[in-house]
Amino acid sequence: MKTSGFVIAIVCCMVLLTLTGCADSSQQGKFTEEEMAMIPLANKYNLPEASGGYTLKIYTETITVDEVLQYSEKALRPFAEKTNRKIFEGESLGYIRETIRGKTVDILLYEEARKQAPENIDEMLEKGVETETARFVSGFNNNYALAEKAIKDMGMDWKRFREYQKKLILTQSYISSTLKDEKRFSRKELMDYYNRVRDKQFTQIGLIEFSLIDIQPEKLKTEQIADGETNTTAASRIAKEVMDKLNAGEDFAVLAETYSHTMTSSGGKWTPHTIGSGSLPKPYDQLEAVAIPMSPGDIKGPIDTDGHIFILKLERIQHGKITPFSEVKKQIQQQLLFEYRNKQYQELVEKLITTADVVRLEDFAKFCTTEAYNRWGQEQSPVPNEQ
Repeated sequence: MKTSGFVIAIVCCMVLLTLTGCADSSQQGKFTEEEMAMIPLANKYNLPEASGGYTLKIYTETITVDEVLQYSEKALRPFAEKTNRKIFEGESLGYIRETIRGKTVDILLYEEARKQAPENIDEMLEKGVETETARFVSGFNNNYALAEKAIKDMGMDWKRFREYQKKLILTQSYISSTLKDEKRFSRKELMDYYNRVRDKQFTQIGLIEFSLIDIQPEKLKTEQIADGETNTTAASRIAKEVMDKLNAGEDFAVLAETYSHTMTSSGGKWTPHTIGSGSLPKPYDQLEAVAIPMSPGDIKGPIDTDGHIFILKLERIQHGKITPFSEVKKQIQQQLLFEYRNKQYQELVEKLITTADVVRLEDFAKFCTTEAYNRWGQEQSPVPNEQ
């Protein structure tokens, strides 16, 4: 690796911590700030000191059982409290294994970064940390006491905070400088990706939500039918009277509860319906075509069809839309580039993890899983915590 590339990456990563990136895109780190945030570097906050119990040594750093369990407690303790040991250990081992793997990768990345760093790295990191510390304090309106309290809440003092920032800058710089040059994608690659994700990312489903007063002639009560009227003519009269009440400003939901023969408990409101899905039963399926040209708040009726007289109020409409490729081309390029960078990062991680003692990692994960149940499980049978 060329030292100059590493130095450029360090400078850019220090800027990333305070701004949004390097001003000169030709010198910018391979990952943006948002992308760096997605890289699963292990959490360094609230870490307990190394103890005399079973630990995992990775180069100059030590991962303790307490550290692993502190990181895992929120996710696993409720499960341990309500299940037996066999089920807990079987289903929680994977989570703890990945936790240890993440912390191991973090250490391996940092150690590799130290190996590749230029001789004057400590001086450069000190400058970066000064900038980041000033930025951190400014986030509390330059109130040093409040910033210090936040540092303590993270389980650190200023010294440990500074060390954490050094590791962060150095590790991100190493990752950035290790990745290959930018990749250019052909129009076919961009179009293929667009077509693959279009339905999920760039298609807006059409939705309609409406309220309905559904008057069914055969369900009219005797007292609703005047002398000389049939059920059908009575229903038509009632529908017109309801329309007059609505035009006079009466509440649609109240009238639906009084006159409708369906959905009365909800004031006539139906659940949202996907346009074109064909999910509405007959004869309600005919209402979709009626509602599409309407605007929210509009009322239309009477609508006489198949033994029903409907009065429809459009509550909400969202027209279906597919965003064309031309409008999202830049976004597609960014997504493809991120996938490309992430693949490189994963390849880097896999290469580094082969230098670790995988068997010892697995033994440590099993021990941590057992110890987790010893501390949190419903069966509090003691198991030695030293090996």
